[in-house]
Amino acid sequence: MTVKIVGNVPKIQRIVFDLWSFDLAFSNRNGDLGFPIGLAAEIYGANSVGKSTTAYGMAGIIGKELKQNIALADLEGFDPDFLTTVLENAGFDGEVHYIQEDDDETAMDVLLASIRDKKKKYGVGILDSVGAISPLSEAEGELGEANMGRRARLVAQFMRKSMKISREAPKTFFLINHQHPIIGSRGMNTPGGETIKYLCAIRVHMKRKEEFPDKSYVIEGRVTKNRFGYRDTIFYLVVLSGKGLHQGLTWMYDGFLNGTIERSRGRVKINGENICTLKEAFINAHAGNTEFFLPFRDAVYKSSATPEELVEPGDEENGDTEDQDTSTDAD
Repeated sequence: MTVKIVGNVPKIQRIVFDLWSFDLAFSNRNGDLGFPIGLAAEIYGANSVGKSTTAYGMAGIIGKELKQNIALADLEGFDPDFLTTVLENAGFDGEVHYIQEDDDETAMDVLLASIRDKKKKYGVGILDSVGAISPLSEAEGELGEANMGRRARLVAQFMRKSMKISREAPKTFFLINHQHPIIGSRGMNTPGGETIKYLCAIRVHMKRKEEFPDKSYVIEGRVTKNRFGYRDTIFYLVVLSGKGLHQGLTWMYDGFLNGTIERSRGRVKINGENICTLKEAFINAHAGNTEFFLPFRDAVYKSSATPEELVEPGDEENGDTEDQDTSTDAD
């Protein structure tokens, strides 16, 4: 039996980040590795887990690979020096259009217009954050006035417009969102309404897994929605303090988790042989010594793990399940 789809069927493009658990977590059932582009992806989680840092790093890698520029509508306030450092660390060499307008509706419109501008080659858009959006009725109204649903309506319009733009050319949108407990109920809540949940092709819940003495930390990402692959897969990224995502340290940490690299009493071993101490690994990371980490890459990619083996059950007590993550805009 043969199935043939007729018509102009879009081809899903993927970017391989050369990060073992990350690329595997977004793979599909045909074994194609890498993060799908030309879509909207929501990155959400609690405060200060590294959502913006991760989005900047991912945007930088995509921009580098496709030679595209980045448009950023930041509604919370950001550190431009840190943004520059994270993007440079990701290998990005291009232009970032920072969008700041008198009202958030205009800022979101300018973000969409920038991505659509063919001359500037803006291929990646970042909205930071959904929870910070203040519609005109709220921004210009009195405190205490009821404005329920207005943010959700605005986000829904943004999502539908972004989908149309992505169909015209492979443009990637990152929407950063916060997660907080539902007042008077169990479970967690993300602002912005329901439309963002079903129009985002990718949704990733992020939390911190481990922190190190130099203030570096590990992010655990759980893919709660993946239109082009598996859901509930897990990946890990190491954020080097002050510099953003670090490829070499992520190879090392992935090796700890899949068993190809051993960590014992502060020492890092491969096949029983001492390679370095954990402290030495971070010293080399800060020094920019990329060759130091190549043995970790060789070791971690020897694993034969599959996406199904990266699946981890949700933590019901903490609300880390898709069913409990009920998005409303009642805040």
